[in-house]
Amino acid sequence: MQWSPETHCGRWTAWLAGIACGGTVALATGFALGMEHADSFSDKPLLTLAAVAILVSAAASVVTGALALTRHHDHSWLVVSATLVGGLVTASTLQQVAEGLGWLGA
Repeated sequence: MQWSPETHCGRWTAWLAGIACGGTVALATGFALGMEHADSFSDKPLLTLAAVAILVSAAASVVTGALALTRHHDHSWLVVSATLVGGLVTASTLQQVAEGLGWLGA
């Protein structure tokens, strides 16, 4: 098993997962430093756009990672880990959206 991706699809997977992780860290840092209030997320169109971009890039990394793994047989460490990270970011973002909409409320 190699470290670097062997296919174009595998490289896209790594880039998309990196963008999703970077955006998640940037938003979390902004909230932690008090630059934005965490309860006012839906009132800020720029933050909503950033969150949608993170979700789309994370979901796209899962899709391209699945294609790289199954169709192109690119089983490098970076593709496998980027696919898993993309799945985790997608799941956590969707969970936050569900909490914000009150779907998971108690």
